[in-house]
Amino acid sequence: MWLTIGILLLNWEIRKLALAVNLTQLVRETTRVTDVDSHTANYLDLLLTADPDRYSILVSSPLGSSDHCLVKSVFVHSPPVPCTKGTRRIWRYKSADWDEMSFFFASYPWRQTCFSSDDPSSCANALADVLRQGMEYYISFTDRSALMAARPKFNIDCSCPEAQRNIAYLAWVNAHNHKAADVDQRKKAYNRATKSCKKALRKARFDQIW
Repeated sequence: MWLTIGILLLNWEIRKLALAVNLTQLVRETTRVTDVDSHTANYLDLLLTADPDRYSILVSSPLGSSDHCLVKSVFVHSPPVPCTKGTRRIWRYKSADWDEMSFFFASYPWRQTCFSSDDPSSCANALADVLRQGMEYYISFTDRSALMAARPKFNIDCSCPEAQRNIAYLAWVNAHNHKAADVDQRKKAYNRATKSCKKALRKARFDQIW
């Protein structure tokens, strides 16, 4: 409950900030798709900008066993060259203390700490610092070298179900956008493909492919 109230307050503050500084939300599709037919897909991603014409946004099906869609944002300017050194942080969500984190965010003085400045960049940086602080307090993590070689994630038994899930997702999105009569059937087909993909990934983990 406290987490829900905190999120609503945060959304309200972000909305007021976006309106005050003339920011546009670029992600206009649902980005969390449930595998339960009676549940409603949610909008979870914010991408606010004062120059929306320079961006193109693509929302595609989730990766792996995630229920969160992949959101791709392309900006016309060349991005900086990524650094190959340093570390990457791995969060261990299964050991997180979600109740204490909810209380932390719900009781945090957001307005005084994050939204007291008229500079959107300062507000965004302050907001990111508080979110990171809460995560570091209540979620275990490990910092690993960014140069570590990635272990293989998929074999043929994983890639085929994932390809079928991607096809089912695109078919559902197309039916939804065109208000087709079979949109419900397309959604159910996508949910079935998602469950099959998750099953294949779980087996891959069990067989130590990951």
